[in-house]
Amino acid sequence: MRALADLDVLIIDCQTTGASPAFGSVLELGWGVTRASDAETRALQAHWITLPQGHSVPLQVQKLTGYDPMHVPDGISDGDAWQRLRSTVASSTFAPTAIHYARFELSFLRDWAARLVPDAPFPIDAVCVHAIATRLYPELPRQSLRALAGYLGHGLDLTRRSLGHVEATAFVWRKLCAGLANRGIESWEQLQAWLAERAPSKPRPKKPKYPIAPERYKTLPDAPGVYKFLRSNGDVLYVGKAASLKKRAASHFGARGGTPQAPEMLTQVSEIEVTVVASALEAALLENETIKTLQPPYNVQLTVGDPRVWYSTATFEHAAATPDDEHTLGPVPSEYSLRPLAALIALAAGAPCSAALRSSAVGVSALWPPSPEVFTTGWAEFSGRHRAALIGAPRFAVLRLAHALLLSRAGEKPAEDLESAETTLKTNVWDSERVARHLERAAAQAYQTYRRARWLQLIHDSNIIYREPESSRARLLLVRGGDLLEASDAPSELAAMPHPRARRRPRATFDRNKYDRLRILTTELKRIKRDRGDISVLWGHGRLVLPRFLHGILRVV
Repeated sequence: MRALADLDVLIIDCQTTGASPAFGSVLELGWGVTRASDAETRALQAHWITLPQGHSVPLQVQKLTGYDPMHVPDGISDGDAWQRLRSTVASSTFAPTAIHYARFELSFLRDWAARLVPDAPFPIDAVCVHAIATRLYPELPRQSLRALAGYLGHGLDLTRRSLGHVEATAFVWRKLCAGLANRGIESWEQLQAWLAERAPSKPRPKKPKYPIAPERYKTLPDAPGVYKFLRSNGDVLYVGKAASLKKRAASHFGARGGTPQAPEMLTQVSEIEVTVVASALEAALLENETIKTLQPPYNVQLTVGDPRVWYSTATFEHAAATPDDEHTLGPVPSEYSLRPLAALIALAAGAPCSAALRSSAVGVSALWPPSPEVFTTGWAEFSGRHRAALIGAPRFAVLRLAHALLLSRAGEKPAEDLESAETTLKTNVWDSERVARHLERAAAQAYQTYRRARWLQLIHDSNIIYREPESSRARLLLVRGGDLLEASDAPSELAAMPHPRARRRPRATFDRNKYDRLRILTTELKRIKRDRGDISVLWGHGRLVLPRFLHGILRVV
């Protein structure tokens, strides 16, 4: 009998373009060899596989795997990959193999073997790691590879790459062997016999049972702050903010755990660290800084991709990554943020509806513009709805209309972003009503971005005094150079606080971190004003933006 502790086990992972060989091909193959009594994985390899002629990689698979068509020259053929894999365990006729979802990978590997070496026996003697984990840890909310590896103390990147999956599967295999030994399963043959047995049926729990003890999150402070979810190895999984740390952390583990990824993440949580701060606003600012510093895998919204922000010309037609005498309007988050305003001004002035104007006006890329006929009908409907507002000089009229549209849509859900709009249009045909609706949304969103840019320049060097709703405590934020220099209780007299210097041109230059910091600060100030808290802003040489003016400003930023 082959003892598990001393057995060299082949670990395999496949990434594919479809769910089975009938609907896809192997995109990447990785493998390695490990032993339960060892702490390393040997003979690691991973290769992109050349796809059959005419096959392509779906965009969703490219996103999940990090595949880029530029990888095509680096690929090897399926025959070469099979030969290399087989040579790794050439000394064994039937190699003991552990695969996380064995049935999935084996379907592709058997297809290769049948096509490439039809007269040779299939050389892999595989067990399913997921099936073992399901038997050993039946109460875990998830037994996916990422959840299981994280629960046992190994981090796995969200991008699905074979090499990382092989290393994670090998780590899980070594941990599972210890659990199997505790059950008296100490040989390969015993393991196969155990898996062949019918698993005892248990009633499914009404709600997930997470590894962390409920007492841990139920005893957190009932105060504002930032919390971190940690793996058992200390890795930070997720960072969040809360007006009440106790209530917010407990909500993750409730019956409605949040996003579809939540059970996978929460399966890995073994500890929670918290930092108490003075207010929900300061919790939001600290959350942003912590995420930027730690880059937790389950925080995606505040993770910086493109570090640039943009500055537009006064006509809104062109943007650059740094301000200059021509590009003075900014910062804005995208090169295309203000293009809808430029397109609407041109159309209002009578310009022909070119493809570029059509796509910019409705806020989508040049790949998905409405046809000229449909756009013309939609523009007529839009113009008819807002005929009175469009009277006068085109620039003034468009900005006035966009301002009114933004105020009228203040209580609605945020406008569709470019990606969601394009996703919709891939499955829906443009019509005149949709064109008119997108014209309104694009105008309102671009105008808000324009006004926000001016506001961010204002608070780049400022003193902000605020009081959270239902609090008697006023707080002072000293913002200098776009950074939060100090947060403290506000003095009773304005004269007692240091005043920001008046800034002369050139305008302040932003990067994405600074932009996000002041954008989040703005969102929190809007929340405080909405919920009837108090806000005052000092800028320049102690110039005060009075609360009655702030109400109007915050409505449009």
